[in-house]
Amino acid sequence: MRFVTTSLAAALLMSTLAATSAQAQTPSGPGQSLATGPMTAWCEPGQVLLSGGYELQGAEPPASAASSGTSTPTAAPPVVFVSSSKPTVRLDRDGKIAQFGWTAVPNTLGGDAGPLTAYAICAGEPSLTPPAESIPPPPPPAPEVKTSATNAGTLNPMQVVEKVGPAVVTVINEQVSDGATTVVPVGSGSGFILDEEGHIITNQHVVAGGTEFVVVLADGREAPATLVGADANSDVAVLKIDSPVPAVAKMGDSEALLPGQPVLALGSPLGTLTNTVTEGIVSALGRSIPDEDGGPELVKLIQHDAAINPGNSGGPLVTLNGEVVGINTLGIVEAQGIFFAVPSETIQRVATELIARGKVEYPYLGLQLTQLDDQLILQWGLPVDAGYYVSGVVPGSPSAAAGMQVGDIVTAVNLERVGERQSLVGTLFQYKPGDTVQLTVQRGLVSMRIDIHLATRPENL
Repeated sequence: MRFVTTSLAAALLMSTLAATSAQAQTPSGPGQSLATGPMTAWCEPGQVLLSGGYELQGAEPPASAASSGTSTPTAAPPVVFVSSSKPTVRLDRDGKIAQFGWTAVPNTLGGDAGPLTAYAICAGEPSLTPPAESIPPPPPPAPEVKTSATNAGTLNPMQVVEKVGPAVVTVINEQVSDGATTVVPVGSGSGFILDEEGHIITNQHVVAGGTEFVVVLADGREAPATLVGADANSDVAVLKIDSPVPAVAKMGDSEALLPGQPVLALGSPLGTLTNTVTEGIVSALGRSIPDEDGGPELVKLIQHDAAINPGNSGGPLVTLNGEVVGINTLGIVEAQGIFFAVPSETIQRVATELIARGKVEYPYLGLQLTQLDDQLILQWGLPVDAGYYVSGVVPGSPSAAAGMQVGDIVTAVNLERVGERQSLVGTLFQYKPGDTVQLTVQRGLVSMRIDIHLATRPENL
């Protein structure tokens, strides 16, 4: 256990006294009181702050670095997980100081340390009238009740295949192999025809690295295709053929899907078994899958159990009313019946931007975040049940301009809660650069809402 005391900056509190030792943390004078809280301790409105500190269970001071006179390297000292301990203030609607407190900020939530408790030595009588909140906490969101129109216009699987099958294609990726001068097929996937202009939807990983592309239509015709654009963040790509198209797939509403709803997967598994159909149900919605190679996290995916295999990537996931609600993108190798599709909501937005500009612009906050789970929340004694811990704020970013701080916890975006069940990245995906979003932020024991004007995500991120 460690206890730290820091003197108060005179520029912040002109009339307060500075504590110089741990013993000074015990209130000793008349009218003094001790306030505690997870990460931030707040004096009562009307009181002034005399000093503050923190207590962090499980953390020890670094071991002495003195040389032992031998060449044997010493063991690494235990990590201390607090980067700063300092006074803080809370402002009212008029920008005046309404409340003083003391904040201790961990630079990471890793390791065995925690919980972190902040202390504040306060003096004076509390105000009889509480200050007006500068940023009041949000009301609890109304529960969302989904209704489904899955029975409206329902077809049997054979009718669905007859309706959608002619719009399903095989995509062949051709590249120049080492030492060769001509392109050769190196891989294949699936796709579907989006419109009469010949735009074809597939996965970004199906076309990655391709020099030329060939599309095999459902009737066996082959047509050269050009790449309109590809987006790794959503794993969506758009190709275009100039040949007449045999059919166009109708896009459906992935937001209206419900777990248990029947779906069909169409495509070309293994690149040779064209026009293959498998049947399953929607297993879950809103899944987020991190990339094993450190690439972009795929968000808001549809989980289903309609069997897919290599070569099915980019093929449509279809409801029994014959509408495309997703494109199949991956499966879990070590499991059975766990497959994922990019939802049609994402496909339509990304495809529209790729066709118009050849790329997709994503919103940017400028925050370095750690997703909280139940273990971290319990270990550190955090005053939230879900959210994202701010471990860094990028200088010059929209979040820096809005006053976000290390140690803040983001719990909602425009009152839509974020956490393990809904990722922050997935929530932001529905917004564009230039939009203003309101983050619900827990700062110590105070909940606040902060407006942030989204910028465009830098291309190197």
